[in-house]
Amino acid sequence: MTIIERAKMFAAGAHAGVGQKRKYTGEDYITHPIAVSEIVREQGGTDEMIAAALLHDTLEDTRVTYGHIFELFGQRVADMVDALTNKARPEDGDRVARFMINIDRLSKNLDMQTRVIKLADIIHNTSSVIALDQNFAARYLAEKDFTLQVLFYGHDIGSSQEEDDNQTGAHDLLIVAETIVRTGIAKLPPELQEVTRATYRAFVDKA
Repeated sequence: MTIIERAKMFAAGAHAGVGQKRKYTGEDYITHPIAVSEIVREQGGTDEMIAAALLHDTLEDTRVTYGHIFELFGQRVADMVDALTNKARPEDGDRVARFMINIDRLSKNLDMQTRVIKLADIIHNTSSVIALDQNFAARYLAEKDFTLQVLFYGHDIGSSQEEDDNQTGAHDLLIVAETIVRTGIAKLPPELQEVTRATYRAFVDKA
């Protein structure tokens, strides 16, 4: 089995083992990591990047540890999954406080390859939230808008240094993610757009 096949099987088992389903559709959770990995694959991601995309939620949402991933998939994959993992806990404060803790950690740990995976994650999750829960989307879109500004603009994004060196303008995935976020905000009713703006201002004040 290839590293990608092993990661897919391992991630599917890890998420199923804790009974995790997609919030709005009830689908098996592995459908999300698979979708993220396909976006990474389409962007020319390495086998290690695709494996990390498949595993990217296992540390946060399942009983899997960094040590498990290190032993089975190697240090690079384990480090990428760890870099992508939100570490804030409920006791760290309200949603805004936890979000800022996670943003600070991501800003210190993401590199050019993990930014590709994170953008793929944002694209797939955001599309689902906009379609299925406008009330939650009002705050969620503010989070993603702030995330794009802080973690991606002005930073290297790509599967290889050669790709990054040849990139002119914003990365394709960044353009797609920003379009989804901005279009989603524009489609919200005015009262929810105000919630989005107020939430974004709260992040700016905390930064």
